[in-house]
Amino acid sequence: MFTKLTRYYKGRVYIKAKGDKVSDFINKALQAEIVFFNVKRTPDSFTAEINIEDFSRLRKAAREAEVRIKIRAKYGFPFVAVRWRKRKGLLLGILIVFAALTILSQFILSVSVEGNERVPTEIILTEAEKLGVKQWRFKNQLDLDEVSKQLQENLSDIVWATMEERGTNIRIRVVEKTLPEKVIYKGDLVAAKTGYVEEIIIIQGQPAVKEGQLVEAGQVLIKAAGGMVEYSYDMGDKKDSQENIVNAPAAKGFVRGKVWYSAEKKVLLEEDIVEKTGRTVIGWGIKIRDRVIMITNQNSPYAESDEETQSYKLLSWRNWDFPVEIIKTQYEQKETIHVQRQVAEAREHAENQAREELQKEVPADAKILQDRVRILTNVDGVEILRVEVETFEELAIYRE
Repeated sequence: MFTKLTRYYKGRVYIKAKGDKVSDFINKALQAEIVFFNVKRTPDSFTAEINIEDFSRLRKAAREAEVRIKIRAKYGFPFVAVRWRKRKGLLLGILIVFAALTILSQFILSVSVEGNERVPTEIILTEAEKLGVKQWRFKNQLDLDEVSKQLQENLSDIVWATMEERGTNIRIRVVEKTLPEKVIYKGDLVAAKTGYVEEIIIIQGQPAVKEGQLVEAGQVLIKAAGGMVEYSYDMGDKKDSQENIVNAPAAKGFVRGKVWYSAEKKVLLEEDIVEKTGRTVIGWGIKIRDRVIMITNQNSPYAESDEETQSYKLLSWRNWDFPVEIIKTQYEQKETIHVQRQVAEAREHAENQAREELQKEVPADAKILQDRVRILTNVDGVEILRVEVETFEELAIYRE
């Protein structure tokens, strides 16, 4: 953390050197005791970061080596200070805004509720307001742990409640009581997927298929004795539950058989892949209505990068939002890498991709009977591979 702050305070320049004598340029720069960071070298170019104080000596090394230097980005406090020196009025306005925000941050400006489905949000907010959690109340006057316990005791449909301070917002999170479980017995048992039936066990109902038969998804396997009738009962009423269980005509049983899965993948022997390097830079700014002013890192310092911008509202009250927002932009570096694979490598890569796909489809409790890998390559420079899996699993489900 201290290193990052020091780097920001001193300032850095992202440079790109290009020419026929890049190696001479690097040697002269190192002789001048210039330190490079995050270096990337190509046959005819050189990119790196340097401290701002080293830039004048770097230009001398570039002139001697007849290399052109281009500044790709500037980072750090010295550049921010120069930019804001021209905007004194705006800077004063921002200081006033932050002073006001510091004062307002001591109050509760909004209250939100999460986790409720059956208990209306209005009831929870009303009860919380009775306990002192309301807008324009000093936050340091409340013991949120104690208030959470009282809220839980006052609302009978809630078994757990907690309150968290998020800036000027108090977030109330609740867990509601679980209602008695409702169990539904349906009529016919049907095939969940296409398969080859090998075993049928009937507990209740009539078989609609035979062992050794190929069935399709949705086909009836065991027919309910009383037709397609749906019964339900509530676990809270045990007397009615037992009567419905005894009289329910729903089909019951097991139908097990073979099911086949396959996944086909194609991998090039030679291709360009864009990968993330893991390096990131964050830029901060403010948004005033529709205008965005970046304070740090206005542009990405990387040649290729993904940008993700988040905005944080400072204040809100009912339908009113404070017109100033904090903007955070993260630049994540990407690199284009040329990959060359051997045939064995490409096939292994394709097989791993196919197995990852099959893992999502094959049930965890299915028994693997056969596992085959077929090579389907018929194009130069491309490896096409298919993984085929045969399983033994339960086929029967209730029709939805």
